[in-house]
This record gives sequence, structure tokens and C-alpha cells, in this order.
Amino acid sequence: MNFDVDQYLIEEATGEVQSLIDYKMIHQVCDNFHIDERENKIIFKTGDYLFGDYIVKNLKEAEYIILAIITLGDRIDKRVNDYFSESNYTKGMILDVIAGVFLEILTNNFWEEVRENAQKYGKEVTDIFYPGNKWDIKNQAVICKLVDSSKIGVNINHSFIITPQKTVSFVCGVGENVKRPVKESVCDDCEAKDCIYRNVPGESKYKVTVRFSSNTKVIEASEGENLFHILVRNGIRLNNFCGGSRICGQCKVILNEELDISDDEKYFLTDKEIKNNVRLACFVEIDRDLEVKVLSEEQKAKILTKENNLLSIESHPRIKTSTVDIRRPTLNDQGDYVKRIKEAVSGEIEIPLGLLSNLPEVLEENDYKVNITIRKNEIISIKKAASKQYNYGIALDIGTTTIAAYLYDLDEGKEVDVYSCLNPQRTFGADVITRITYSISNSQGLYQLHSALINKINEIVEEFCVKNSIDKSDIHEIVAVGNPTMIHFLLNVSSKNIAVSPYVPTFTSKIEVKAKEIGININKEGYVITLPLISSYVGADTVAAVLANKIDQSQELCLLVDIGTNGEMVLGNKDNLIASSAAAGPAFEGAGITFGLNGAEGAIDHVDFSKRPFYSTIGNKKAKGICGSGIVDIISELLKYGIVDITGRFLSKEEVKNVPVDIAERITLYKDEPAFLIENGIYVTQKDIRQIQLAKSAILAGINIMIKEMGIDVNEIKKVFLAGGFGNYILPASAIAIGLLPKELQGKILQVGNSAGVGAIMALLSDKELERAIHLQSKISYIELSTHEDFQNEFVKGMYF
Repeated sequence: MNFDVDQYLIEEATGEVQSLIDYKMIHQVCDNFHIDERENKIIFKTGDYLFGDYIVKNLKEAEYIILAIITLGDRIDKRVNDYFSESNYTKGMILDVIAGVFLEILTNNFWEEVRENAQKYGKEVTDIFYPGNKWDIKNQAVICKLVDSSKIGVNINHSFIITPQKTVSFVCGVGENVKRPVKESVCDDCEAKDCIYRNVPGESKYKVTVRFSSNTKVIEASEGENLFHILVRNGIRLNNFCGGSRICGQCKVILNEELDISDDEKYFLTDKEIKNNVRLACFVEIDRDLEVKVLSEEQKAKILTKENNLLSIESHPRIKTSTVDIRRPTLNDQGDYVKRIKEAVSGEIEIPLGLLSNLPEVLEENDYKVNITIRKNEIISIKKAASKQYNYGIALDIGTTTIAAYLYDLDEGKEVDVYSCLNPQRTFGADVITRITYSISNSQGLYQLHSALINKINEIVEEFCVKNSIDKSDIHEIVAVGNPTMIHFLLNVSSKNIAVSPYVPTFTSKIEVKAKEIGININKEGYVITLPLISSYVGADTVAAVLANKIDQSQELCLLVDIGTNGEMVLGNKDNLIASSAAAGPAFEGAGITFGLNGAEGAIDHVDFSKRPFYSTIGNKKAKGICGSGIVDIISELLKYGIVDITGRFLSKEEVKNVPVDIAERITLYKDEPAFLIENGIYVTQKDIRQIQLAKSAILAGINIMIKEMGIDVNEIKKVFLAGGFGNYILPASAIAIGLLPKELQGKILQVGNSAGVGAIMALLSDKELERAIHLQSKISYIELSTHEDFQNEFVKGMYF
């Protein structure tokens, strides 16, 4: 089933609020009062008075004053408190917010009724004024007294706070000369333009019918809304690299009718596509009812999860589960239950409040024999004793493009299952800068990016549990690695300053939090650990890769290169380690390439002009585009055969020599620029060559500067670890041929697979390895390439092939 989890929770909570509402309203119309402007009082015939210059100023022209109280009753308060006591904070907060919206709607409806009645008699109505909002909350006691709030079960305490919580008191004035306010809908400031509860008078609404993955969804949209953002907001995952910035040309849809098209959009589409009403969602602004078929949904990618180096560590687990007998209480032995637990486990142990709440019942129900799980010095689980003690953990590698998760039995140190998927945040952009920009430019952007990731992690947890017949409560810890931006998004922490000079992250230390604090559904007292970061662009994944390849323990000089949507590099050995990052962009993962794809089935992954056919595809499927390893291979071949020169310029057919005829015939134009036809309308263009030149020169410049900073010769490097998916599938010879790596490193390259995942597993299984990772943060020094005096020169030199 495909649906947007956040929208589902909102709709579920809305229905629940409606079932819990016990709506009551009481009001009093007062016409016998006088205003003392000197004392700033509105005095009623009972002698009671409202006070404050704000309320006097706004009601001094009123002929009638209406005092009112509206309540939703106490059942909502109780349900919200229940959710919080169960640690279900997300649902509790959603329920609380939606109840508040209902209360505001009911208040506005009451005001509208008053206004309609007043207008029948030629009167107007002031705005609504709430005690505590610009005037003293003590006035709330006067309103409660004059309307007799106890009749509807509303009470007020000595601090002038009324209960139930979802209750409001207010006043408004009626008269011929009062100033009528411009009442705005409570929906005016909400970004959820397609919300089914939205009500903005005068706003044009249109119906967008979307067909995707054999599903159909009808969305209400406002005039001028962007189709791309409508689809994303409603959980329809489009293949794209730019987050709707109109630069990748991937978010293709078919419309039911012809719309105007700009030259900018035409660049990304063929004449045949335009004729068939294929459009890019990011260019379509809603101005009518539309039927839309999504063409470019995200493809299932081939994701690297296996490591190429042997994982062998000595286990030093933080978490242990054992069966214990608890001494029973008697009249002669009335010691508390916590003392009995501590006595049974022989130590000064902390017990969280969540386990104390029903501790006696758990012990009694299980005849005082239980399984106790201890993490460091904290008990995180007390449950029925079983013949098999279950103790699981998950290592999580959160890449910008992909996610890899590893389920481990912590007692035995054995892998149980592996899961991989595309990072759902790709919908908001292919690279971290695009996503950071989205988080800044949208009021709910950070939460959207965070929740997309958390929802996917919870799906992974659910998959592991169902597939392996285990309970979520038996998953006690997650160790997560990723680049700094991904770790910030995971923890719902702002990353905006990572993208702007001087590029400062909010934190770099190891973070250890209860999983429930960030919405991850494992054991309620379980933890999430993120490994430390080095800088804004060298993160926990790089620390994990150094850990996995044991560079910090090596006598020999080693170079680690992990090229993804960013390039991270570490050079050194046990004596000295330096790191840098290069803004390679996502070109090596297919993004920004005219016919680029991620590592999905049908992506051209290798090219060799000496063979026929001269290319292969992932899954041996019909060619659909080119992935990162494929684009490096084909440029290597174009250079080898003299079709592209060392400056990156395409040569014409007339200029090339000694090239097989069937290869030379493929030299052509695409959209009026030089290109090479591969197959099925798939081209490598001059623009693509330039994109790779920019990316590879940044990486090469970084490597050369690190070599200079360390004061060594390139030949002194004995091992080069190519990490990550791109590093695993690229041909080292092709990387050398295009100048991605120095030619002196030929023969020293080891493709080490998902080293970041291996490092996360090591930190999960061994507390000593976690401590080693923490120590690495202080051991690795960072070079900021963008401000280095040699960077421009090295970058320009690196542009040549």
C-alpha cells in the first residue's frame, strides 16, 4: 500500500478529534455597562469589570458586549495525556494541534453567526478578544463569573487558567460605530494547500487527478500552485535530481490536454514528447482541472550493501540480556521493587520512568522471574523470561541517495538481515545543498525532510520484524552514520549554516538519544547513536569508513576516497590523518547528466568500444540511461579513441581518425550541441563532459592538496581505498584515464564496498570500536579546500583529461 504517512496521521487524528469532542458553549449579551476611560475599566451592572487600556480602546464604541466561553470537553485532554504517557509524542501533538484548530473554527463560526444577526439590525461586530492575548488574563475570571461557566463544566483556578484545556473565553462588541475587522480564515497561513479541510473564501480550487503506480489519487489544488510540489506533498515520489528547481529534466508527466510550453522546458523534452503532452511537473502551474499520469517515478536502484573487506572484530557489547530471579516481598521484607532489581543484577543501575510505571505488575505477572536487558548502566527492558533471549540492533548507513540497514543479533554478533532502499529525501533534491535550501525556504521544510527519513526507518524496522518474526521491543539500539546533513536531518536539527560560509554545523560530537525522542519505533527505552562528524562536509560515514579500513592503525600511508553526491577523502596512517571534501556534485551518480540515472535496472554501467555490443546495463535490461560508472567508462573510451580531446571538446566526424566506422557514425548533435549517440535515443553531450570535468577536477585537486599538506610524494601512498557504491562499480582504469585519480596510483586501488556500513556495524557490536570512532574525531585534521591558496590552480589543472 502506498500512502503518505503524515497525511494519514493527520486524517486519523482529525477523525479521532471529532469522535471525542463534547462541544459546549455559553454566552451572555450585556447592554447595561459603562466605560471608565480614566480607570481603563468596563463596568457591568453587577459591579464586575473588565480592565485594561487595550480592551477599553477596542470596545468603547460598543452598544452591546458579548461574553462567551466555548469548550471541547475533557475527553480530548485525557486522550492526549494517554498518548504522551505511552511515549507516542507524535500522535499526541498532532491530536492536540488539530483539536486547537477545531476550537478556533468553532469560535470563528460563532463570530460569523453574531455578525449575521447584527447586520440584520444595521450593526457591526468587533474582532474577538481573548484574555491573556494583549490584555490581562485575570479578566478570564470575570467572564467565567458573568456567564456562569460551571454550567458547561468549565472551571478556573487561582492562576486564572481554565479547564478543560481545549476551552477559550472571549468577548466582542456590537454597535453601529464599531470597527469591523477583516476576518481571515484559520487556513490562510497554512502551507497544506490541498488539505481537504481547507476553507479560504474566494480562492479558486481545481481538481488534479493523478495516476501513478497503478493507483489514482484526486488532489484539490489552488490556482497558481506548482504541480511538482503538489505531487511531492501528497507522497507521490517523482524521479528528480534538483528538488523542483527546473534544472534536471527528470520529473516527466503526461497531461490530458495541451498547455503552453516555454523554451526552457522544451530543452529537456523531445519533439515527440511535446506532441504527446509530456511535460515536466516543475514547470506546470495549476490554472484548471487536470489529469496527470506520472512517467518518471523513482526506479528501484541496485544498492550496494555488502562490504568487500572481512568484518572481524572482538565483540564488546553495550547491551546484554539475562534471565534473573527477583526476591519476593514479604511482611518482613518490605524493601521497594527498585532495590530488589538492583540487588538481582548486582550493581548501581538506573531504571527509566517508563519501566517504573508498571514494574510491580510485570514482576507479579511473571512470578518474579524476568528477562532484564541492560545497556551500560541502565535497564532498558524488563519482560517475561523466555528460553531464548532476544537482543537485536541495527546499523544504519544513511546516504544522500541510498539507505542501507543491517540487522544484527547483538548477543551472537551475527548478521540477521539486510535492507536497502533509495533515500526518500531525493524527492526534495539530489544533493545536500538543494535539500538544505528546501529546509530553509519552506516553513515546514526541516520537518518534512526529517519525517520522510524517520518514516522510512520505521518501515525498515517493520520489514525486519515481520520478515524475521521478531518484536520491535527486542531491537535495543541503532547506530547511524551518514554525511553531516543527513545526520542533522535524522535528528531534526537545523543544517542551514552548513550551506553558507563559514560552513558551521550545529554539532559534530557523537549524539546518543532515546529512539522515541526522534520518532523511531524500536524498544521504548532503546537508543540511537550517531558517530561523530569531522566538519560540515566530512561526516560520520567517513569516520566509519576509516574505522572499517583501519587506516588509523596502519603503518603504511593510505588514501580513502568516497565519491557520491559529495567527495570525501582521508589521507594518512596511524601517525597522522587529514581529511577534505570536494563539491563534486551528484554527476557521478547520474544527476545533472542529460540521460543520467541512478544505479537502476536499465542503466548503462560499463562501456568498451572494442566489444559488440559495446555497453552493458544493470540487470541486462533495455538501456534507459547512464549511471555514474557508465559515464566515467564512456568518457574514458571517447578519450582513448580520440573523439574527445584533453580539453574535453568533442571532435567532429571529420577530425577523428582510426575509429571504427560504426563508432564514428555515432558522433552527432543533440539539441544543437555536440554529442555521442549510445542507443535508443540516449546521448552523452558536450554539457555532460563538462559536468564530469568539474566534478573530477574538484576531487583530484583535493587529493593533490592533501598530498602537499602532508609533505609527501604521491608514490608514497601504498593503498587507495575506493569506498561506496560508485567506488565499488567504477573501473579503476577508467578513473585513472579521465584523471579522477592520479595516474601514479594505478595498481594500488582496492574497491572496499560499503565501508561506512561496516564501520557502523563495528560500532554497534563493540563499545571499544565506538570509543575508537570518537577518538578519530580528534585525530583527523580537516582542510577547507575552498579557502586553500592552491585550490584554484589545482582545480584548473584538474580540468584537463
